[in-house]
Amino acid sequence: MKQLTASVFWLETAVGARCYWLDAGERVAIIDPGMKAGLNRVARELREAGRSPYEVTDILLTHYDIDHTGAAAEWQRRTGARAWIGAADAAILTGAVPATTPLRQVTSRIGRAELPGNLRLLDGDAELWPGLSALHTPGHTPGHHAFRAGRVLFAGDAAVLAKGRLESPPALLMTSPGQALADLARLRTLDVDWYCCGHSDPGTRR
Repeated sequence: MKQLTASVFWLETAVGARCYWLDAGERVAIIDPGMKAGLNRVARELREAGRSPYEVTDILLTHYDIDHTGAAAEWQRRTGARAWIGAADAAILTGAVPATTPLRQVTSRIGRAELPGNLRLLDGDAELWPGLSALHTPGHTPGHHAFRAGRVLFAGDAAVLAKGRLESPPALLMTSPGQALADLARLRTLDVDWYCCGHSDPGTRR
């Protein structure tokens, strides 16, 4: 468990996407808990750091891809936490609408994350609680949201970090490459100090 700021930690043992822990006092969130295979490893990492998985009050999901959400339903069952995801991505997980790219359509046949209980749906920008906001960034998936906590941005798969600058992931991973570029431009304007992305190690802005 690597401390980044007074309230943000990187959980390094997660399987899949990068996973983060946000301690906001009365609210404690895990962001993109990764794949189910890593759940017990993350729980052990927390305990070794003197924390408990049962502290979690909120599970923040940037989008529906299984490498970000695979462990979310089991985390929710164990902790009773609220789970947050974009409404458009929740519809994909329930099968109400199809996956958004040919690659995702193939991978969804192999495995699709279970939609967690105690669900809160996001539909556009929103303030989840004072100091934490969700930013709708639908270029990667229709329901993709980045999260901003003070001077830390949790970008999910809307961007990767390279030499202190946000860059675009490969276009073939995007539902809408044009929208993805607009999302990237928006995120670059935010006045933050830390970038926490889904598929690059966290780092400070340069």
